[in-house]
Amino acid sequence: MGTLKKSPSEKPLRPSRAPASRKRPLSDGGSPVNTRDAQLENRCQKFLDVAEQLFLEHGFAGTSVNEVVRLAGGSLATLYANYGNKEELFKAIMNRRVSAVYGGIFPEMDRGKTPHKDIRNELLRFAKQLQTQMLSASALAVFRLAIHEGPKYPSVRNAFLEDGLDVFLQWLSKYFAALAKDRLNIANSDLAAEEFLTLIQGQQRMIAACGGGNLISRKQRDDHVTRVVEVFLKLYPPVALAPEP
Repeated sequence: MGTLKKSPSEKPLRPSRAPASRKRPLSDGGSPVNTRDAQLENRCQKFLDVAEQLFLEHGFAGTSVNEVVRLAGGSLATLYANYGNKEELFKAIMNRRVSAVYGGIFPEMDRGKTPHKDIRNELLRFAKQLQTQMLSASALAVFRLAIHEGPKYPSVRNAFLEDGLDVFLQWLSKYFAALAKDRLNIANSDLAAEEFLTLIQGQQRMIAACGGGNLISRKQRDDHVTRVVEVFLKLYPPVALAPEP
Protein backbone atom coordinates (compact mmCIF):
# COMPACT_ATOMS: atom_id res chain seq x y z
CA MET A 1 0.00 0.00 0.00
CA GLY A 2 3.05 2.22 0.21
CA THR A 3 3.95 4.61 2.94
CA LEU A 4 1.07 5.29 5.26
CA LYS A 5 -0.03 8.69 6.41
CA LYS A 6 1.79 9.56 9.59
CA SER A 7 -0.14 10.60 12.64
CA PRO A 8 1.76 12.60 15.30
CA SER A 9 1.63 11.00 18.71
CA GLU A 10 0.69 14.37 20.20
CA LYS A 11 -2.65 14.27 18.38
CA PRO A 12 -5.40 13.45 20.90
CA LEU A 13 -7.34 10.27 20.38
CA ARG A 14 -10.87 10.81 19.18
CA PRO A 15 -13.42 8.50 20.78
CA SER A 16 -16.55 7.43 18.99
CA ARG A 17 -19.04 10.24 18.71
CA ALA A 18 -21.45 10.06 21.62
CA PRO A 19 -23.88 12.88 22.35
CA ALA A 20 -24.46 13.99 25.89
CA SER A 21 -27.80 12.21 26.06
CA ARG A 22 -25.99 8.87 25.63
CA LYS A 23 -23.47 9.45 28.39
CA ARG A 24 -25.75 8.13 31.07
CA PRO A 25 -24.77 8.09 34.77
CA LEU A 26 -24.61 4.80 36.64
CA SER A 27 -26.17 3.87 39.93
CA ASP A 28 -24.08 2.52 42.81
CA GLY A 29 -24.76 -0.98 41.54
CA GLY A 30 -23.33 -0.16 38.13
CA SER A 31 -26.64 -0.28 36.24
CA PRO A 32 -28.16 2.63 34.30
CA VAL A 33 -30.25 4.90 36.50
CA ASN A 34 -32.44 5.78 33.56
CA THR A 35 -34.07 3.01 31.55
CA ARG A 36 -34.87 5.49 28.81
CA ASP A 37 -31.17 6.30 28.42
CA ALA A 38 -30.37 2.59 28.21
CA GLN A 39 -33.01 2.17 25.50
CA LEU A 40 -31.53 5.09 23.58
CA GLU A 41 -28.07 3.55 23.82
CA ASN A 42 -29.41 0.25 22.48
CA ARG A 43 -31.17 2.06 19.67
CA CYS A 44 -27.97 3.89 18.70
CA GLN A 45 -26.02 0.64 18.65
CA LYS A 46 -28.71 -0.85 16.43
CA PHE A 47 -28.38 2.13 14.07
CA LEU A 48 -24.64 1.47 13.86
CA ASP A 49 -25.05 -2.28 13.33
CA VAL A 50 -27.55 -1.86 10.52
CA ALA A 51 -25.75 1.08 8.91
CA GLU A 52 -22.44 -0.80 8.86
CA GLN A 53 -24.02 -3.78 7.15
CA LEU A 54 -25.69 -1.55 4.55
CA PHE A 55 -22.50 0.42 3.89
CA LEU A 56 -20.55 -2.80 3.34
CA GLU A 57 -23.22 -4.31 1.09
CA HIS A 58 -24.28 -1.26 -0.92
CA GLY A 59 -21.48 1.27 -0.47
CA PHE A 60 -21.73 4.77 0.89
CA ALA A 61 -23.69 6.23 -2.02
CA GLY A 62 -26.07 3.28 -2.11
CA THR A 63 -27.03 3.54 1.57
CA SER A 64 -29.73 5.87 2.84
CA VAL A 65 -30.48 6.88 6.41
CA ASN A 66 -34.15 6.15 5.71
CA GLU A 67 -33.27 2.52 5.02
CA VAL A 68 -31.16 2.39 8.18
CA VAL A 69 -34.13 3.57 10.25
CA ARG A 70 -36.54 1.22 8.49
CA LEU A 71 -34.40 -1.82 9.29
CA ALA A 72 -33.15 -0.72 12.72
CA GLY A 73 -36.40 0.72 14.03
CA GLY A 74 -36.70 3.99 15.88
CA SER A 75 -37.10 7.30 14.11
CA LEU A 76 -35.20 9.45 11.67
CA ALA A 77 -35.28 12.23 14.26
CA THR A 78 -33.46 10.01 16.77
CA LEU A 79 -30.79 9.09 14.24
CA TYR A 80 -30.20 12.73 13.26
CA ALA A 81 -30.18 13.84 16.90
CA ASN A 82 -27.39 11.38 17.69
CA TYR A 83 -25.35 11.31 14.48
CA GLY A 84 -26.28 14.45 12.54
CA ASN A 85 -26.12 12.98 9.03
CA LYS A 86 -24.95 10.00 6.99
CA GLU A 87 -21.35 11.22 6.99
CA GLU A 88 -21.24 11.35 10.80
CA LEU A 89 -22.89 7.94 10.98
CA PHE A 90 -20.14 6.48 8.83
CA LYS A 91 -17.54 8.24 10.96
CA ALA A 92 -19.01 6.73 14.12
CA ILE A 93 -18.82 3.28 12.55
CA MET A 94 -15.14 3.75 11.73
CA ASN A 95 -14.45 4.82 15.32
CA ARG A 96 -16.28 1.79 16.66
CA ARG A 97 -14.43 -0.60 14.35
CA VAL A 98 -11.03 0.76 15.36
CA SER A 99 -11.99 0.60 19.04
CA ALA A 100 -12.97 -3.06 18.61
CA VAL A 101 -9.64 -3.86 16.94
CA TYR A 102 -7.75 -1.96 19.63
CA GLY A 103 -9.47 -3.81 22.45
CA GLY A 104 -8.74 -7.19 20.88
CA ILE A 105 -5.13 -6.62 19.87
CA PHE A 106 -3.80 -4.63 22.82
CA PRO A 107 -5.39 -6.37 25.85
CA GLU A 108 -2.22 -6.18 27.94
CA MET A 109 -1.90 -2.45 27.38
CA ASP A 110 -5.56 -1.90 28.21
CA ARG A 111 -5.33 -3.79 31.48
CA GLY A 112 -2.00 -2.29 32.49
CA LYS A 113 -0.31 -5.69 32.62
CA THR A 114 3.42 -6.12 32.13
CA PRO A 115 4.07 -7.89 28.80
CA HIS A 116 5.96 -11.18 28.94
CA LYS A 117 9.71 -11.11 28.43
CA ASP A 118 10.00 -12.85 25.04
CA ILE A 119 9.63 -9.87 22.72
CA ARG A 120 9.86 -11.94 19.53
CA ASN A 121 6.97 -14.19 20.54
CA GLU A 122 4.99 -11.18 21.72
CA LEU A 123 5.42 -9.46 18.36
CA LEU A 124 4.58 -12.67 16.48
CA ARG A 125 1.35 -13.07 18.42
CA PHE A 126 0.50 -9.42 17.96
CA ALA A 127 1.28 -9.51 14.21
CA LYS A 128 -0.89 -12.59 13.70
CA GLN A 129 -3.81 -10.90 15.45
CA LEU A 130 -3.38 -7.80 13.32
CA GLN A 131 -3.12 -9.87 10.15
CA THR A 132 -6.31 -11.77 11.05
CA GLN A 133 -8.18 -8.51 11.59
CA MET A 134 -6.81 -6.95 8.39
CA LEU A 135 -7.74 -9.91 6.19
CA SER A 136 -11.19 -10.45 7.70
CA ALA A 137 -14.16 -10.15 5.34
CA SER A 138 -15.54 -7.01 6.99
CA ALA A 139 -12.16 -5.23 7.12
CA LEU A 140 -11.56 -5.98 3.44
CA ALA A 141 -15.05 -4.68 2.61
CA VAL A 142 -14.29 -1.38 4.36
CA PHE A 143 -10.95 -1.17 2.53
CA ARG A 144 -12.66 -1.69 -0.83
CA LEU A 145 -15.31 0.88 0.03
CA ALA A 146 -12.66 3.47 0.92
CA ILE A 147 -10.71 2.85 -2.28
CA HIS A 148 -13.82 2.94 -4.48
CA GLU A 149 -15.75 5.82 -2.92
CA GLY A 150 -13.06 7.81 -1.09
CA PRO A 151 -12.08 9.81 -4.19
CA LYS A 152 -15.73 10.78 -4.78
CA TYR A 153 -16.76 11.41 -1.18
CA PRO A 154 -14.29 13.34 1.00
CA SER A 155 -16.25 12.37 4.11
CA VAL A 156 -15.62 8.68 3.39
CA ARG A 157 -11.94 9.32 2.71
CA ASN A 158 -11.53 11.38 5.88
CA ALA A 159 -13.39 8.86 8.03
CA PHE A 160 -11.22 6.01 6.76
CA LEU A 161 -7.92 7.89 7.02
CA GLU A 162 -8.48 10.11 10.06
CA ASP A 163 -10.95 8.15 12.19
CA GLY A 164 -9.66 4.76 11.09
CA LEU A 165 -6.03 4.67 10.00
CA ASP A 166 -4.71 7.67 11.94
CA VAL A 167 -6.34 6.68 15.22
CA PHE A 168 -5.09 3.11 14.92
CA LEU A 169 -1.57 4.37 14.19
CA GLN A 170 -1.72 6.49 17.32
CA TRP A 171 -2.57 3.44 19.42
CA LEU A 172 0.11 1.41 17.66
CA SER A 173 2.63 4.19 18.32
CA LYS A 174 1.67 4.15 21.99
CA TYR A 175 2.32 0.41 22.09
CA PHE A 176 5.79 0.80 20.58
CA ALA A 177 6.55 3.76 22.83
CA ALA A 178 5.90 1.45 25.79
CA LEU A 179 8.24 -1.18 24.32
CA ALA A 180 10.89 1.50 23.72
CA LYS A 181 11.23 2.17 27.43
CA ASP A 182 13.28 -0.94 28.14
CA ARG A 183 12.66 -3.60 25.49
CA LEU A 184 13.29 -2.30 21.96
CA ASN A 185 15.64 0.34 20.55
CA ILE A 186 12.98 2.63 19.12
CA ALA A 187 13.77 6.33 18.82
CA ASN A 188 10.56 7.28 16.95
CA SER A 189 7.47 5.26 17.89
CA ASP A 190 5.35 6.99 15.22
CA LEU A 191 7.70 5.81 12.49
CA ALA A 192 7.95 2.33 14.00
CA ALA A 193 4.14 2.05 14.03
CA GLU A 194 3.90 3.11 10.41
CA GLU A 195 6.61 0.70 9.30
CA PHE A 196 5.18 -2.24 11.24
CA LEU A 197 1.71 -1.77 9.75
CA THR A 198 3.14 -1.36 6.24
CA LEU A 199 5.15 -4.57 6.63
CA ILE A 200 2.11 -6.51 7.86
CA GLN A 201 0.00 -5.38 4.92
CA GLY A 202 2.58 -6.43 2.34
CA GLN A 203 0.96 -7.74 -0.83
CA GLN A 204 -1.48 -10.02 0.94
CA ARG A 205 -3.98 -7.31 1.79
CA MET A 206 -4.22 -6.20 -1.83
CA ILE A 207 -4.52 -9.79 -3.07
CA ALA A 208 -7.29 -10.50 -0.55
CA ALA A 209 -9.08 -7.22 -1.33
CA CYS A 210 -9.18 -8.23 -5.00
CA GLY A 211 -10.92 -11.47 -4.06
CA GLY A 212 -7.85 -13.67 -3.97
CA GLY A 213 -7.81 -14.37 -0.26
CA ASN A 214 -8.37 -18.09 -0.86
CA LEU A 215 -5.12 -18.14 -2.84
CA ILE A 216 -3.14 -17.26 0.30
CA SER A 217 -2.46 -20.42 2.28
CA ARG A 218 -2.19 -20.59 6.04
CA LYS A 219 1.52 -21.34 5.68
CA GLN A 220 2.01 -18.26 3.47
CA ARG A 221 0.29 -16.11 6.08
CA ASP A 222 2.39 -17.52 8.89
CA ASP A 223 5.62 -17.22 6.89
CA HIS A 224 4.79 -13.61 6.09
CA VAL A 225 4.23 -12.73 9.74
CA THR A 226 7.50 -14.43 10.72
CA ARG A 227 9.44 -12.42 8.12
CA VAL A 228 7.76 -9.20 9.24
CA VAL A 229 8.87 -9.72 12.83
CA GLU A 230 12.39 -10.68 11.77
CA VAL A 231 12.74 -7.55 9.63
CA PHE A 232 11.22 -5.33 12.32
CA LEU A 233 13.61 -6.64 14.97
CA LYS A 234 16.54 -5.88 12.66
CA LEU A 235 15.29 -2.31 12.34
CA TYR A 236 14.57 -2.04 16.06
CA PRO A 237 16.69 -4.62 17.92
CA PRO A 238 15.92 -5.62 21.50
CA VAL A 239 17.56 -3.72 24.31
CA ALA A 240 20.42 -5.67 25.84
CA LEU A 241 19.37 -6.94 29.24
CA ALA A 242 21.50 -6.04 32.21
CA PRO A 243 23.17 -9.09 33.76
CA GLU A 244 21.39 -10.44 36.80
CA PRO A 245 23.26 -9.87 40.09
